[in-house]
Amino acid sequence: MTELTDRYLFAATRTLPAAQREELSRDLAERVADTIDARIASGASTPETAEHDALVELGNPSVLAASYSDRPLVLIGPRYFLVWRRLLVFLESFVPATVAAAAALGLVISGGGWEVIGAAIGIGLSVAVHLAFWLTLVFALIERYEPAAAGAADDVLGWTPDQLPQLPEVRRPHRRSDLVASLVWLAIAAVFLVWQQFGIVWIGGERSAVPLLAPELWSFWLPYLLVLIALEAAFAAWIYRADWNWANAIVNVVLNAAFAIPVIWLFVEGMLLSPEFLALVDPHLDADAERVLSVLFIGGVAAICTWDAIDGIVKAARGGGRGTLDFPGNRSPRVTQG
Repeated sequence: MTELTDRYLFAATRTLPAAQREELSRDLAERVADTIDARIASGASTPETAEHDALVELGNPSVLAASYSDRPLVLIGPRYFLVWRRLLVFLESFVPATVAAAAALGLVISGGGWEVIGAAIGIGLSVAVHLAFWLTLVFALIERYEPAAAGAADDVLGWTPDQLPQLPEVRRPHRRSDLVASLVWLAIAAVFLVWQQFGIVWIGGERSAVPLLAPELWSFWLPYLLVLIALEAAFAAWIYRADWNWANAIVNVVLNAAFAIPVIWLFVEGMLLSPEFLALVDPHLDADAERVLSVLFIGGVAAICTWDAIDGIVKAARGGGRGTLDFPGNRSPRVTQG
């Protein structure tokens, strides 16, 4: 049994209760082997392509698992369930956050204060609810009034074995480089938080003792950010060890929110930057430039944290692995092991 078959079995059994997982995995492994042998014996496939062709013949592992476990995939009917679920997860992963960020930028531009955060969260939740409702309604209508227009779920999804998720227990080489990169950037961020207190402004070619961030933040918020950086480092190490799953994706969303919300709030309230630093740069900026820079800062923080949160959700949805935000499926290279 090769890694491709292992990935197929993992994709088929990962959502099942532990009590059913081993039995189904064993039954599916036997069925895959029998299908491979039958294709080779009949001449339908060569020994080199038989495994891939057998998995294509068996079809989407989620559909196959549902048929084995007597667990129908039902929205209104099973024909469109997987398409609806995949599209819903994909859209919910970024549309509400994008709309909320755009709304927050608009409110900031119009002169809003700290209440921008609450309003943006409310807008994002409203968009998420409406998106789920209307998407479900559209699929229900399609299912009801055009039952003959669609083929099997595999045809609608365009599923191929190349989209199988990577096995979570496989130590892929990129994960070590991801861990090192994360730790390096977090270390730079921690050093910067401390170093900026001693001054980052150059006057007359010499560094002046003017901090970037308000010294008052050392009473709580800067230690809070340093603790958050330590938690991010621990989380990066945990991802290296355990890979992505839904629980880790949720933790990643919480960590990003724990950074973005306080930083944006402090900036909007005028408590983030030190008065000394503002006094030095204000003479060089007019009102329009200040507003543009403010929007860029808030938008940049929101965009980076939202992107990182979405990336974790996408990786979890694919069962772990490097993953990118291309859609659908994890088209990682196929590796065959004897």
